[in-house]
Amino acid sequence: MFDSKAFDLINRLPPELDQTELVKRILERKRGAGNDRLITEEDVRSLLPKGILEPIGTILPETHEPAGEPEVIFDPTQAISPTDASEGYKGLFRDRYQRLLAIVRSRPDMRGVTGTGEARNLKQGQRAKVAGLLSSRINRRGSMELVLDDPAGTLRVVCQDDVVVKAALELPLDCLVVVDVLRSKAGQAYANSITMPDIADRRPTVASHESFVVLLSDLHVGSKMFLVEDFQRFILWLNGRLGDETLVNKIRYIVVAGDLVDGVGVYPGQELQLGDKEPKHQYHASAQLLEQIPKHIQVIVSPGNHDAVRQALPQPAVSVDLAESLYGLENVRWVGNPAYVRLDGVMFLVYHGRSLDDVIATTPNLSYRRPTDAMRLLLRSRHLAPTYGKRTALAPELRDMLVVDPVPEVFHCGHVHTIDVSSYRGTLLINSGTWQAQTNFQANMGLEPTPSIVPIVNLSTLEVVRRNFGAEGFVNS
Repeated sequence: MFDSKAFDLINRLPPELDQTELVKRILERKRGAGNDRLITEEDVRSLLPKGILEPIGTILPETHEPAGEPEVIFDPTQAISPTDASEGYKGLFRDRYQRLLAIVRSRPDMRGVTGTGEARNLKQGQRAKVAGLLSSRINRRGSMELVLDDPAGTLRVVCQDDVVVKAALELPLDCLVVVDVLRSKAGQAYANSITMPDIADRRPTVASHESFVVLLSDLHVGSKMFLVEDFQRFILWLNGRLGDETLVNKIRYIVVAGDLVDGVGVYPGQELQLGDKEPKHQYHASAQLLEQIPKHIQVIVSPGNHDAVRQALPQPAVSVDLAESLYGLENVRWVGNPAYVRLDGVMFLVYHGRSLDDVIATTPNLSYRRPTDAMRLLLRSRHLAPTYGKRTALAPELRDMLVVDPVPEVFHCGHVHTIDVSSYRGTLLINSGTWQAQTNFQANMGLEPTPSIVPIVNLSTLEVVRRNFGAEGFVNS
């Protein structure tokens, strides 16, 4: 039996908190205290995570430097302008080809790159570097055939050398490639080597002073599997209540790479694992969490495939009418997916990572355990979702907003629920994991999440430290 205040308090709890389990724990405690079965407000509050209902309040000193204003270099929200599917996709792939070809031709070793039309006119023994979008890859006995497309037509190229065949197997379909072609006596074009657009090896730009950014993704607020107690522990830490002051005092930014909420109807049977089936309520619950972040920390939020926006890439920011509470927070800013954001002079490419599913499924030796390997392949192809017709939907836009240009200092993804950090040619690659425990859907897919572990980037060095806010308690790592 509940008294009236306890009943009201239970009804105000976030949907992610298991009320049945909470009541069970209260009753177990009361069994040791005689026959008292009345549940009071004090009983409920004694077992709630700190700050679950009220703002925590920071105890950080007021002498910290405020964050600089995040500079949004590119946000697709206002640029999205879908057109007729047929003309739109033609325009999309034509723009992709032209922009990637310009990137390739800017490389000193790629001068003289030609197209399929010129390659078809090669004489016996002549060679040429031919650029085209990889439309198909066919295994033949002892060889592999590639088909390249460009506005002038197609070219079939045979790969026989083992090194070239291995390189061909790593190519995402529909990406731009440059093939060093030799015309044989019989008129067949053979591949001597294959090159992707790639990024140049360089020294990254860093901040002139020490400041830190926390990278998050895949909170999935609204899911029964959202680890609300872990996230509250993270909030306590941000407010200086778990020590670690030297680091915490220098955090200026938080970037969320999609799936702030769990959404509705994203996968079969999802409704059975939702604590709240109304997207507006899920965003309101998110706002109740994010409003507890100290106001001197700037928060940038991008959508993912669970958010209430269109599924096709690029995605606009979540609309005000769905996330009004979040738009009302003075230190929270929405952007679309993908987005380029500069923080203290350091360029971030923020992308949720839906296409990582396609890359991992179609490329040898890639797995969900090391998502930055797949992210590296996207950088090498200079495109965030090169393959058309798989799990990742692409909108028929006349401009391909998924071409990776410019090259970022930090490439931040989520989606696969596995934390991973590496670097490639001066770019820091980070997949920021999740705040959701394993769902039945993930178990059936063989996905094992690594939740509640936070990567934190020092903007003056691009070094990364981690903090674990899991059930075992606060851990420095």
